[in-house]
Amino acid sequence: MRFELHCHSRHSRGSKIPTEALTTPREIFRVLKKKGFAGAAVTDHDTTKAWKEAKSEARKLGMAFIPGLEISTRCGHLIGLGMTEGIRCGMGVEETVEKIRSQGGVSVAPHPFDLRNEGLGIDFMKCDAAEVFNSLNLSRIENIVARRKIGRTDVSGVGGSDAHTKDMLGLTANIIEAHDAEEALKAIRKGKVKVEGRYVPVPVVVSWARERMKSSRGDILMYMDRNYSSPKAAVSKFLMDRFINSESRLWNGLGYFGVGTAVLYSAARNSFRRL
Repeated sequence: MRFELHCHSRHSRGSKIPTEALTTPREIFRVLKKKGFAGAAVTDHDTTKAWKEAKSEARKLGMAFIPGLEISTRCGHLIGLGMTEGIRCGMGVEETVEKIRSQGGVSVAPHPFDLRNEGLGIDFMKCDAAEVFNSLNLSRIENIVARRKIGRTDVSGVGGSDAHTKDMLGLTANIIEAHDAEEALKAIRKGKVKVEGRYVPVPVVVSWARERMKSSRGDILMYMDRNYSSPKAAVSKFLMDRFINSESRLWNGLGYFGVGTAVLYSAARNSFRRL
């Protein structure tokens, strides 16, 4: 059976750009059903607002719903699966893991070595499972590092699409012999998961960025006015509006250039690490 263990609904909110994900909880399960998935965990950032709608839609479609949450700890992001209620952010890794386990849940370290340093890094070892593949780690090398390091431990390896749009959903599948959420969680704890992953295409990332900016344009302008000098704000506003209002392939080209740059930077950074 195929499970999506890391995806976001519209209830996830960003800081500089408030609109983060573009799908509703209902849409998540409808899309995954069409793609042949048996269940999913909706893992919004620091909120459980999607749970009710997601659970209802999963039941209608005969799918398994795993209550999830991507928690902002003091050291990075940490996912809780199979919980009964939310957990506050801002705690340490050990305390957060303990809170998850006290609810009968499973702790997962998402994108532990990502370029933005939002993962737990080597602290993934304090969790029950960790992502060996994340579809949004477009520089690739972070996934290689994660797979090698996690593979040398007793921590279970899982995968995450980290989906924020319909097109991203199901790009990474966790193959688990399970028919419901509880069986899936047991299999994750035991490390009985096979991961099949694909990367998010760059044009999908560019389109996602454009839709986020369209929806959050007012908030972004306010941020620029408060934090940028007048010349910088003027140039930033001009470029943002050009991007929002243009479907030119030039933007996809810039996206590929950005990914290429990230690959080179990641390769240089990780060349000093012992993999």
